Amino acid sequence: MSNAIRHTLRGFAETLVRLGIATEEQAAAGLAEAADIDMDLDEEFEDTEELTFLIGECGIGFQTPEKVSGYLEEGYAELLHEAAACTGGSVVVDDVELVRVGEDEFLHFRRNGRSIWHRTDHLSDSTRYMDWNVAFDAICALVPGNDDQRAFYQLDEDSYDAWWLLLTPDQAEGLREFGLPMPVDLGNWVRDGIPTAEPETLAWYMEDDRLQASEESRRCLDEWLAPMDAALDRWRTGRLPDDFPFDYSLDSLSALEQLVLDRFDGPAALKAAPVDEFFEGAVRYVGETALRLWPCRWTYRHSDDDSSAFTNEPMITANAPRGFSGGFSPDHELRTLVKSRTPRGMRDRMASIEEGVEEYREVLRARTR
Repeated sequence: MSNAIRHTLRGFAETLVRLGIATEEQAAAGLAEAADIDMDLDEEFEDTEELTFLIGECGIGFQTPEKVSGYLEEGYAELLHEAAACTGGSVVVDDVELVRVGEDEFLHFRRNGRSIWHRTDHLSDSTRYMDWNVAFDAICALVPGNDDQRAFYQLDEDSYDAWWLLLTPDQAEGLREFGLPMPVDLGNWVRDGIPTAEPETLAWYMEDDRLQASEESRRCLDEWLAPMDAALDRWRTGRLPDDFPFDYSLDSLSALEQLVLDRFDGPAALKAAPVDEFFEGAVRYVGETALRLWPCRWTYRHSDDDSSAFTNEPMITANAPRGFSGGFSPDHELRTLVKSRTPRGMRDRMASIEEGVEEYREVLRARTR
């Protein structure tokens, strides 16, 4: 770190201007507010996090409060509106609402006209503490996306009462060089827009998935779907017995479970044949059966982190917004079958698709506006 960097309020303001994060007018206004409460603008701070309050005095960024001052719904609305304001108008938030159905509660808001839902988990009905996982996911959804490289960065080490800014990678690096910890960054691959297909149809959800997915996720899904019919035809003629009921029915799933158990006597047998054409065909058949019986679709989420749950593999997802239950990995379910040696579990697992769709419809009916 350069010795020329001054860890003072004035030095922080100059850094914000130099990096293009604040205008000279905003920095001057922030320093004036600090001077009004008798703060020494040239006092050196050993802990640079103590300087981040200047973000609020400059009228830029937003703060994630330890707990909201009023009702939770109002707290979420204030947080999301302040975060969206950082985009300069490219992202607009409205229709913020907490919707309760039975013991479950969901946060709803619209980002540039597109509804976004998150299932919340609060400490109690009367708590004023936000669900931090939901708050972070909601902030992430407000990143401008498209060709805009900016992301939201947390300036303070602790998320409670932390200050956040929408920054380019170069601006974020400049604040790190100043000495701020910058422990969290929330980016997004959002490509702005609303699907053109009829709402709540399979085509609508598939188009919406592509708007929200990364380029690599879209490529992997396309690679999986393109040969689907041909792959299943080859699987049927080359890997299945002649009497297999190839009709995408629940009974056919029971027959498939027995074939899988007969072929693989345990997880070791699967590991011995990591690329098994029979097993891949079974994965495809299970997913395509779900598509014919319930309102759902194939999805794919690529991740460079191999430890992430249910990434880098084709998934079946209920035709309901993210945040609702209803989805499974055919690959995971079949591997679980091989390990547990317990058939008929496939039917119950796939029925969760219908439950997720019905849960979404019930929440829509419960909305107050």
